[in-house]
Amino acid sequence: MSVPQAAVLEAFAAEIKPVADVVALLVSGSLATGDFRPGVSDFDLVALIERPLTDDQRRRVAQLHRAFISRVPEATKLHCVYVPVDDRNEVPTPHVTWAAQMMFERPLTGIARAELLRFGFAVFGEPPEAVIPPVTAAELTAAVRGDLSGYWVPALRRPSIWFRDSYVDLSLFTLARAEVTLATNELITKREALTRLDRFHVPAELIEQIRQRRDGYTVPISPLSRLRRAKSVHGLVSDGLRVLLSY
Repeated sequence: MSVPQAAVLEAFAAEIKPVADVVALLVSGSLATGDFRPGVSDFDLVALIERPLTDDQRRRVAQLHRAFISRVPEATKLHCVYVPVDDRNEVPTPHVTWAAQMMFERPLTGIARAELLRFGFAVFGEPPEAVIPPVTAAELTAAVRGDLSGYWVPALRRPSIWFRDSYVDLSLFTLARAEVTLATNELITKREALTRLDRFHVPAELIEQIRQRRDGYTVPISPLSRLRRAKSVHGLVSDGLRVLLSY
């Protein structure tokens, strides 16, 4: 991990611990797998807290995140799920979450838990394997299938998102990663998924554009090309989902 990334984590840990009564701050995602891209990747964190946040704590946590972003620009992409110790076994339970510079609630999914257990580490407190319950192969399979059918199938009915670079890239990465997990119960990084996109008939030109975006480059695309890409990727994802959900 580079010094700037470590500094962001340490600074955030020092500030959030007393405000939210955090007993362990855990790191997942690309920071944990070694696939982090500065300016592109998110800081994916899980804060294990003593008890559910009060309304006052929620307000102060949101204020802390906003103030931290104003001082540390890299924290714009810092995401954190706040999980009470007593609720860590409750996978479907929604938890207070800060992401995309806003506060809302969502569960710590089986996929997120599995990634945390296999790759994650603690900034402070006990490591993930000591505080997060195991995720069985059946549970991980169910979580992946649930993500595909519960999020990505409905996303096919939202035409506007397929014009966005972020959704194009994420949807295709999701197909490649889901295929490996459903077939082998293994988890792969986006870097590894990039080498498997051709299995879903993704054109070489688009794969190269995704590679460049992951490296932090802006890839110009004309309105007409964006329209054609949206139609193409929508079709590729639709076909890919049909195959994966038949496993």
